[in-house]
Amino acid sequence: MVRDISERKQLNTERKQAEIRAQKALAHLTEVREQSSMIVHEIRNPLTTILLGLTSFKELELDSRFQARLDIALEEAERLQRLLNEILLFSKLQTLDRKPLELNKWSTDLLESLRSHPSVAEHVIKFIANPISVIVSADSDKLKQVFTNLIANACEATVPGETITWEITQPSKANYLTVQINNGGNSIPASILEKIMTPFFTTKPSGNGLGLAIVQRIIRAHRGEFDITSSMTSGTTVTVKLPVLK
Repeated sequence: MVRDISERKQLNTERKQAEIRAQKALAHLTEVREQSSMIVHEIRNPLTTILLGLTSFKELELDSRFQARLDIALEEAERLQRLLNEILLFSKLQTLDRKPLELNKWSTDLLESLRSHPSVAEHVIKFIANPISVIVSADSDKLKQVFTNLIANACEATVPGETITWEITQPSKANYLTVQINNGGNSIPASILEKIMTPFFTTKPSGNGLGLAIVQRIIRAHRGEFDITSSMTSGTTVTVKLPVLK
């Protein structure tokens, strides 16, 4: 009995210490988010002015040398603006507007809207719905952001004409459903795969490394799971698991 009481005291002490560490980490994360938002807003205001000025120059008659420089300046300014938007989105808490969502039809509708994107239009998207209706409690706009990003990544990783498979399944008696997107392209090296969801890590020349990090945060906010696997035989597969609405 004495040993049992001692063990319980030790467990309670460790639990309290873990709670204190978690509270400190949350406070630090909140501070980082607030500072990030403040910095982004401070940069966005002058950047908007710069973009307006550069855009006005497009109305002028410029020789080819100055026109090339203007195009580069506009492209870089717009890229910086996209980066700031991504940082602001990443720094915010993921608040969800949850509603019942029938994922088969929702995915079909989203796919139709995505087919007009240049990178997607050059690929064959094979959608496989779950045999029966599957309903989740989800934020439609946030999920749209997730799957738009994942489909775009799958298309960018393969040559035009390749097939991208988008499949929804629900294991028997499981309280979750699985969405898998496979590109069948070249495998991702293990050294890159282990860091691929790290914020600001990217292998794309024009990437910012926040896309998958934001995707992961949105899925976790839905109490789901997100994973990426890659092999020489099957290519790269992203897996999203979402709880089914009972």
